Amino acid sequence: MSIRLHHTQSKNSICYYIKEDFTDPITHKRSTRTHSCLGNLSSLMQKYSVSSREEVEAILKKEIAAMKVQSEDLISLQLSPSSLIPKDKYQDFNVGWLYPSKVLSMLGLTEISKVISERSRFQFSLEDILRSMVCARIIDPVSKRSSIDVIQHMYGCPAPQIHDVYHSLQVLARYRYEIESAIYQKSRNICHRINTVLYYDCTNFYFETEDEDDFRKYGKSKENRPNPILQYGLFMDAAGIPIADICFPGNKNESFSLSALEQTLEKDFQCSRFIVCADAALNGFDNKLYNDRKDNGAYIVTQPVKKLKNPEKDWVIDPHGWQVLGSDVLYDIEDLGPTVMINGSEVRTDSVVFYKDKWIETKKKSRQTGKLEVLREHLIASFSTKYQKYQYKIREAKIKRAEKLLKAPGKISRTSNQRDPRYYIKQTASESEGRLAGTSYELDEDKISEDRKLDGFYAVVTDLEDQEIGTVIEVNRHRWEIEECFRIMKSELKTRPVYVRREDAIQGHLLICFLALIVYRIIEQYLDHEYTVEEVMKTLQNQRIALIKEPVYHPAFSRTELTDKLAEIFGYQLAYEALTEKRLNKYVRNAKSKNMAQFVKDQKRR
Repeated sequence: MSIRLHHTQSKNSICYYIKEDFTDPITHKRSTRTHSCLGNLSSLMQKYSVSSREEVEAILKKEIAAMKVQSEDLISLQLSPSSLIPKDKYQDFNVGWLYPSKVLSMLGLTEISKVISERSRFQFSLEDILRSMVCARIIDPVSKRSSIDVIQHMYGCPAPQIHDVYHSLQVLARYRYEIESAIYQKSRNICHRINTVLYYDCTNFYFETEDEDDFRKYGKSKENRPNPILQYGLFMDAAGIPIADICFPGNKNESFSLSALEQTLEKDFQCSRFIVCADAALNGFDNKLYNDRKDNGAYIVTQPVKKLKNPEKDWVIDPHGWQVLGSDVLYDIEDLGPTVMINGSEVRTDSVVFYKDKWIETKKKSRQTGKLEVLREHLIASFSTKYQKYQYKIREAKIKRAEKLLKAPGKISRTSNQRDPRYYIKQTASESEGRLAGTSYELDEDKISEDRKLDGFYAVVTDLEDQEIGTVIEVNRHRWEIEECFRIMKSELKTRPVYVRREDAIQGHLLICFLALIVYRIIEQYLDHEYTVEEVMKTLQNQRIALIKEPVYHPAFSRTELTDKLAEIFGYQLAYEALTEKRLNKYVRNAKSKNMAQFVKDQKRR
């Protein structure tokens, strides 16, 4: 506690006070305030039974010294039920932002911001803007203008001016890949990253407008919204942490973006040897050819069984000739029971992935070379009873929704979307005397039966050799994580709708959201993936403190196993009954420093 003795003197009296130094949590400026009034000289001489001013001041200084020692052990407050709190003064603050702020510091935010500010001659603190906007995106994802108010309620967080934020977006857009590359290199020192396999996928974000321009274009929206969109591609490593992203006009084909971003990774991210895993719509023939023929390149492409040619489809669903890794025994998947024998051991069937493989050739004219090219590919099919039950459950729920729609045929329209329950409804037109008499709807049993035959099957094509089948099967188990990245960006981080208009501002906005996603994924890894996205985000957002009386705050959140785990990892225990400004300011300074969190230091020692 930074307190000292202070006095004021008039003609007739000397009054003594305890003054306290403090940092305003909003303006971050140093100031002083009156801690308590001790009384005038005559009353104090009478109280302490002394006869001189020097003796009174000596006693007061000893008491203040004792207060400094005891301040961390016990805090005494006097509160009046008849006194109002100050008007127009913040009384509660979020402190959950300290954890993402610490991750940003460990990722080298200070150094990155300094280099870019010098090169771009940016006059404002790019570090403060990036730190505050990324943390605000996690704590309360709102528009840029509304984020300023959010930041002012984050204890000790520097609050930039809104015009500085808008100016920074074009700088962030210009140095986008330099920032992402530097973040990636730093992240390798503070978390577990696996860059031998990279997952790629695309989504799109919409705008709250009906006017398109050179960048915001009408295209096929994932949400089926009648708004202009932009396309967004993301590379994620096998640990589930994003590496780089790309955005492009909403009317452009997604497939070109894969090779474009790959070249950026090879040039700026020092990722020369990796396997690209994507779906067939993105990793088309030319992209596969590119990865197959470049040095140290490879690909794994998911291949919908339904869209395979008939000979390959029949081969996949044939129940005979299936294997499991590490065994030469062939299995018939129609004869599977609750358990299966593998190398003399009885194993639960739903924990086993069966596979079969063969080599095929694809001949096609390449857009890149203009020639007829031949691509030799490894087709690997897998089967899982667990996946079979999952697909059956999803389909049955969709059929039930379709049956409900049949009771209200006015709501039925044609669709090719396989996720829509209307996909299983067929329309039949009846005729009377050569004329159209009406339209009836019923379940398409043939389509349902055909789809049921494919339950549990999954296929990929790759240029990896036979000995790497285990790698392919393992890779497929993690493909869902890139879909989760998009879900986090759209739901928890509320990346869309996008409110800024200019292309550079849009690029800057997406970079802020991208960095927030990386920070969350690293925190998730520190927590050993024990908690859901909703649990972690809600905890960070709800971790607030309330001002009791300056300089003392009290936790205004529930202490849980998760809050204790965060405190253990980062060293910010915020669940004490009373939190002083001194302790909180120490946490804020630490969250902005580049030293490693205690958890990371312990991991490195191991």
